[in-house]
Amino acid sequence: MAITAPLLWLDGSMVASSTSGVPLMGHAAQRGSLVFDVGSFHTTPRGSALYRARDHVARFARSARIVGLELGFDEDTLLRAATRVVAESGSADGLVRWSVYYKATEPDLVPRDIATHVAVAAQALQDPPRRDPIRVAVFDDARKASRDVLPPETKAAGAYLGPMLARKRAIAAGADDVVLLDRDGDIAEAPIANAFAVVAGALWTPPLGQVLPGITRDSVLAFAREEGISVREEQLPLEAFTSADEAFLTSTSLPVAPIGWVNGTALRAAPGPITTRLTERLLAARRGADPAHEAWLTYVR
Repeated sequence: MAITAPLLWLDGSMVASSTSGVPLMGHAAQRGSLVFDVGSFHTTPRGSALYRARDHVARFARSARIVGLELGFDEDTLLRAATRVVAESGSADGLVRWSVYYKATEPDLVPRDIATHVAVAAQALQDPPRRDPIRVAVFDDARKASRDVLPPETKAAGAYLGPMLARKRAIAAGADDVVLLDRDGDIAEAPIANAFAVVAGALWTPPLGQVLPGITRDSVLAFAREEGISVREEQLPLEAFTSADEAFLTSTSLPVAPIGWVNGTALRAAPGPITTRLTERLLAARRGADPAHEAWLTYVR
């Protein structure tokens, strides 16, 4: 659970987060058109730093363009807004959320007023990420929407309703999360995370174009290549995933969740040696202990 800081950045000004809610009858709430992105910030020897914030802002801007929402602020401004809300929050570690949504207070399917609000907020994590292996469920009829419905690069609120229902179903079945299939029946991703499997020493994950281009996903792939681990960005069959030597999920908030069971069947190792190595590399980079990836950090001044 994340707790939003008392102040957030809204259209260029710092305002109380308690007074800046989305209108109930507005397009964002009634049609799910709000676009967002989520980054993280962490304690480093030089103070708090955002991890790969420029990449998050760039992805946020891309999502807004896909949906047709006008940001009205350049990416440098949105980056500075993030460092400001983190500084104002007083938290050393947490999340940053960028959001853009229509100002319109009427729920017409295509709003007549296309003006937008842009907000940036810092959040403190009330509970630390889990480190113990998780249980995931895979259902044949729980599928990720194909790109002819919505491009997978889009982080828009309405896109998460189907995955939310699938996760609720998985939890009811005794799992912690669900992994969705693509329309061909291969592994796609979890509702808010990318999926990986380790098979015969190779790291395997579904290719871009079918899944969200996760920032943590990209980091893990970079670390794997630096470690000399063979990488396969290609279709991941369900059978390969359920019989993998190791498997894990990645996202900003997790950041790496080792999978111990798939549909009740235990994997060989959780976390396995490759999962452990890549997790250590990621955590080191986020806390400023990896000089090779210092450029990925944006320090809070």
